[in-house]
Amino acid sequence: MQLKIALVQLDIAPMDPLKNLSRIEEFAEKAKAAGADLVVFPEDAVCGPLGGQTAFVEYAPQYLQRMQALAHRLAIDLVPGSWTVAEHGLLYNQTHYINADGTLAGWYRKVNLWATEKIHITPGPGVSVFPTRFGLTGLIICWDISFPEMFLAMRAQGVRLVISPTYWSFPKKAMRSEALLDDEVLLIDSLCTTRAFENNIIFAYCNAAGELENPDGSIAVLSGRSQVTHPLDKVLVQCADNAEEMIVCDAALAPIPPAPAPAPVV
Repeated sequence: MQLKIALVQLDIAPMDPLKNLSRIEEFAEKAKAAGADLVVFPEDAVCGPLGGQTAFVEYAPQYLQRMQALAHRLAIDLVPGSWTVAEHGLLYNQTHYINADGTLAGWYRKVNLWATEKIHITPGPGVSVFPTRFGLTGLIICWDISFPEMFLAMRAQGVRLVISPTYWSFPKKAMRSEALLDDEVLLIDSLCTTRAFENNIIFAYCNAAGELENPDGSIAVLSGRSQVTHPLDKVLVQCADNAEEMIVCDAALAPIPPAPAPAPVV
């Protein structure tokens, strides 16, 4: 399996889906011009964090249709972040993988919800693995990265590429200590490298950029550090901080070599 992946660490505008959709289209065009086969955007990329997600949930089908048209127009595989969808009176945080012909390859509903999500959002039913032109592919969202059993379940189905749209932030007050900031970066980097290594997968982790003012006036800082990791080559490409940026890399995952035959007992 070989592909060129673009990750867009997007500075998402809260409660402004039209602006975000337009910027997703602009960055997807840049990714195509850079030769990318697949472009990935962060969690909450269309509506912003949870408040915006629930406010615009009725438009979720239109967002998907617009993103399918974008993938088809550019002939590029697309993971356009996530947004909230409604089904049978329940809300889910859902992400999609769209093929270059505009068809839907697969979708996933976030299983491991962060504390603030649990008020509104229902956990999804389980992992999602599906065929793409790059082999069996899985989707997770943000906090799912902290649960190795998610990856074990996907690996059992033969997954080779896992993609994680993410909106990972921390309170600005944490930045009063450089050690705390360093710990946050270390955690993200360690998880991304470990998940690729222990599962023999390519792992694409796409976080958001910038800062967010919460309704109570506090500031949340996005952790950034979007990256693609590989079981042998470790970090293929990585954002150095939380600034808005598009990064592109070539990724190849060779089949696992067969284990050598045991030596004969003499």
